[in-house]
Amino acid sequence: MTRTIPQILEIYSVTALEHVNSGVLAVNLKGEVVMFNQAAEAITGYERAEILGNSYQGLPFYATGKSRDVIAGFLENGELQSGSNEKPLCRKDGSKVPVESRIKPVCDEDGKVVGALEIFTDLSTIKELKVEVNRSRTLSALGEMAANVAHEIRNPLGGIGGFAALLERDLDDDDPRRNLVKKIIEGVASLDKIVTNLLIYTRPIKPDLRWIDLTAYVDEVLSFVEVELESQHPRIDVRREFPGCQVGVRIDPSLMQQILLNIFRNAIYAMKNNGGCLIIKLSSSDNGGKLKDKNGKKKDYIELLISDNGVGMSREVREKIFNPFFTTREDGTGLGLAIAKKMIHEQQGSIDVSSRVGVGTKVSILLPHYP
Repeated sequence: MTRTIPQILEIYSVTALEHVNSGVLAVNLKGEVVMFNQAAEAITGYERAEILGNSYQGLPFYATGKSRDVIAGFLENGELQSGSNEKPLCRKDGSKVPVESRIKPVCDEDGKVVGALEIFTDLSTIKELKVEVNRSRTLSALGEMAANVAHEIRNPLGGIGGFAALLERDLDDDDPRRNLVKKIIEGVASLDKIVTNLLIYTRPIKPDLRWIDLTAYVDEVLSFVEVELESQHPRIDVRREFPGCQVGVRIDPSLMQQILLNIFRNAIYAMKNNGGCLIIKLSSSDNGGKLKDKNGKKKDYIELLISDNGVGMSREVREKIFNPFFTTREDGTGLGLAIAKKMIHEQQGSIDVSSRVGVGTKVSILLPHYP
């Protein structure tokens, strides 16, 4: 069958709208949804069959919003003004997604309005990038300041620590003042640790990447932890769930050891009162295409999952755990996980934490797979 040029153009237009990255939703004069493209399905979590034919007013992912008011006015009086606004969209799984919504009228060949088109774009990635840019700027300024302040602090700290050590040496073992001097030395050591961690966090990291069998490597790091557990926390068990083959990754062994020991000890701290089990699992992950190599190509990733059944964390705490100087531990500096996240990113990986109060915590580390 021979198609006319307008028919061919209509087919091209529909195909183009179907494959754009933004969600496209169209309604007719009755307010019925007549188009819902693939991107709209991906952004909202709803399938096309669940939306097509339904009234726009009753769509489950828009509770409120300027676009609803604009289209409601269009359905009442037939007039539609193009508009754009930002609003939250509620996905089928209950999560919220910020979107930019733009409303456009749809006209026929005679210029008569026959419907309305809503185009909405997911702003999640853009907002995350803005946060990262602001964080990078803050860290850059903080890094310059920290380098200068660290030297100014370390000089008097060294003097205080040195004189305190001399004073401790001159006091008898049974002298009650000796305990006070020990407190001074411990305080100096704590301040020095904070300054050192601050410098690590703010300075650029250049990892020395090498091919490593992650199975053997994690097993070796765990052996250090198990020695501590035997003497200090015998009620905490360690369970390995490793594949029966080599798992190749490119990491900096020194940096990764710091990361893993910090995470393992956090898990142990969460279980120290009631005991429990520390589970370490290695498996492959396609990561949903979220992580890519330096050339922008999707890679296969290995997931290192560290689980405990300790006290867990509230949602409010979990959202802050990667913030510098945020800690729930009396002896913590609040820089351990912040440094760990930075180190993992420098190794082209990612880290994510999920937790529930009274249930436990899971730390997921994704690293590029190099067979």
